[in-house]
Amino acid sequence: MSKIKQVPVPAPFAQAFKAAGIKIKQFKTPVGFERVLKKFLKRNHVLHLSTSSGSAPRSTPLEYRLHDLSFYILSEGGGKFANLEKNKKVSFSIAEPYDSEIDYWNYKGMQAWGIARVWNQKKHPRQFQEALKNMKIMQVLKKLGMKELPPNIVYRIIEIKPDRIKYGNPREGVFRATWSRT
Repeated sequence: MSKIKQVPVPAPFAQAFKAAGIKIKQFKTPVGFERVLKKFLKRNHVLHLSTSSGSAPRSTPLEYRLHDLSFYILSEGGGKFANLEKNKKVSFSIAEPYDSEIDYWNYKGMQAWGIARVWNQKKHPRQFQEALKNMKIMQVLKKLGMKELPPNIVYRIIEIKPDRIKYGNPREGVFRATWSRT
């Protein structure tokens, strides 16, 4: 059962929000928060995935597909996989362009933490196909005039079901809200 936790708005922020016409939502259930979060996630397509192995942290911008609150990333390789072989714990962030000089309260962004699972096209064909289905990859390929992924490449899909997501978006009524899976 998921949970939602909201940081109380400090008095100076509350005054500034009131002056700016911002009304912060109080989520009564995680479902209400998830609905707002999914709107943000559906209008974005790139996350910055952070992996690490020993003293070699790595952050990689990657296109994602969303299914429920699971994130899917199709990739043919890269250093992130070497890190994921040693450490499945990941974090990632998603943010929209923001200029504080134009509108300080217009920031929109989230951080997430979870465990990544990697589905190799050859080693995990059933899970790989299920992930492709969740990603709706065939619709994308069809738009490109293709019927399948280009051959001769062993693709992998990174699947992340976040344990925790922290989201802020004052203009849309969200101030420091944290969702957790359990």
